[in-house]
Amino acid sequence: MPMKNVEPFKPNERQAKQWLKEAAQGDRRLFFSSHAELRMRQRKIGRRQVLETLGHGTISEPLHQDIHGDWRCNISWQHAGLRVTVGAVFKLNENGEWVIIATVF
Repeated sequence: MPMKNVEPFKPNERQAKQWLKEAAQGDRRLFFSSHAELRMRQRKIGRRQVLETLGHGTISEPLHQDIHGDWRCNISWQHAGLRVTVGAVFKLNENGEWVIIATVF
C-alpha cells in the first residue's frame, strides 16, 4: 500500500526528549527492531533498562537526519552501574509518530 504524502518534520531536542519519555511511559508508539532485540539478548540488556534509558537518559549523540530522511539520536543512562545507550529513530507516517529502537549497546 503506497504511503500518502506526509509532511516532512524536524523535531527539536526538547520534542525528541518528550517523545522518548512518552514512549517509555507507554503514551507513544514504540517499536523494537529485530536488530535491537538481538543486541539486547547478546548484551544481556532488558526492556526495563531500555525504557528507563528512554525516560531518564540524556541525548548522547545529537539529533540528526539519516540517509532515509528519518531523524535519530542516541540516548544514554547509567543503569545499575552499566551505561546503556539506545539508538532511537523518530518516524512520522499516516498513522502518527513512532519511536523505533534501532540498536542498544
